[in-house]
Amino acid sequence: MAKASGNGRGKRRAHQVKSRAETLTRGGPGSAQLRAQEAIKAHPNDPRRQMTYFLQDLDLQSFTGRKRVVAEKTRTAFGRTLMNIIQDLRKLNMPIQRIDEIGQRHAVVLTAYWANDLGHSSSTIQNKLSAIRKFCELIGKMEAIPKREKLYVALEAKGVEKSAVTRAQVTHGSKSWKAAGVDAQAIIEVVAVENPQEALLFELELHFGLRVKEALSFRPREAERRDGIAIKLGTKGGAGRFVPFMKDPLKQAKQRDVLERARAWADERNNKGEMGYERMTMEEARTKYYHVLRKYGINKKVLGVASHGLRHQFAADMFEDITGHRPPAEGEETPAWFKQNRELVDHAYKKVSEALGHWRKDISTAYLSSVSMMSKMQKLRIEKLIEMFQNTPGVATGLLMLGVERAWLTGRAALGIDMPHSERIVLTVNLEEGVKLDVLKDVHALLQKLLPGRVLVAPLLIGVQPEDGVEVFFR
Repeated sequence: MAKASGNGRGKRRAHQVKSRAETLTRGGPGSAQLRAQEAIKAHPNDPRRQMTYFLQDLDLQSFTGRKRVVAEKTRTAFGRTLMNIIQDLRKLNMPIQRIDEIGQRHAVVLTAYWANDLGHSSSTIQNKLSAIRKFCELIGKMEAIPKREKLYVALEAKGVEKSAVTRAQVTHGSKSWKAAGVDAQAIIEVVAVENPQEALLFELELHFGLRVKEALSFRPREAERRDGIAIKLGTKGGAGRFVPFMKDPLKQAKQRDVLERARAWADERNNKGEMGYERMTMEEARTKYYHVLRKYGINKKVLGVASHGLRHQFAADMFEDITGHRPPAEGEETPAWFKQNRELVDHAYKKVSEALGHWRKDISTAYLSSVSMMSKMQKLRIEKLIEMFQNTPGVATGLLMLGVERAWLTGRAALGIDMPHSERIVLTVNLEEGVKLDVLKDVHALLQKLLPGRVLVAPLLIGVQPEDGVEVFFR
């Protein structure tokens, strides 16, 4: 053994390193291949018993770091996850007969189920995928479960966004179609020409916040109530919920119209009165649904939105229906209003969470954002606008040459409100003494050339710095 260095690094390194041969022998990659074959032979066509046999007294070693057996808590979670996976695959009409069948196809379908149907958090999904990957590696299927970009590509084909397995708990901005500049109703009308059923499914997601599985399982006639709809089929964990009609007369009229058309469609074309496809398993139905999404470019790459964004838009619309204001994620209000009306805002968060099928109001921050995050986003927007003026070649020097002494962001730009690209940024300028206001025409022309269509110039008429202004640069 090499002599340890004076600082102890050599000793620690000697303790941690384990050879490839040693890893393979005790609980490492490929070490349980024979055990899996024995389990399959002992319990043919019974994957649950096979998995129980496989897990019993399994020498589950860490694959990395120093040589060590994993903690009992980790072992228990690992086993529970694998047993639940077998059950989930049966629910999805993808039952396995042998535990060594588990591979990429199953992992992708399961991830779509966990993310879109059960609404699991990214951390939960990551933990489950890690368990599948470790199991596959133990039985010698080293590359069965892809990682990172390869995984994201496979998931996207099933309608699962990358954010579903990497997202933060609080959204950093609205994921609704409206916030992305996509007119949901216009897209729905285009889809309805050749795919009227899918167009109705989109409308149910947009106006009632249904998940994809809930929309496919939806029975309009059974669900309708006097003041809303009762969602019972296809829900997360089988828990039912009630989605009330909006208070706003126009929004409520639209909801009732969608419900009436969905009822007529389901009654005429489906023996069960469902909105889904007849004679298809849920997995087949979801595949067809996402095929239609791709047909119309409804994804992040083409339109910049995902199907789940309709649910985000419903959440934002319901928040506005309760409070009279758009949610923090859309950045149309300053944090002050939300802080001053905390009780109403908390009430709205709670009601939106319930309508979405969650029972903690903090879950709605994944759709609506939070006031603290809103403040950070607004500050970031202001900083980006200032950088735009300061870093665009020719802007600062050009304005100074024309006699602009100081300049401020004013109006909505100074508040850090999320502005569409078509909305002009108001730049209030103070001219040097003796410079005539006529020069503003040249200032406007300069900015139109360097930042076309972005800036509206306003003169500082009273000689006092704007109260809400944010200074862009000094001379």
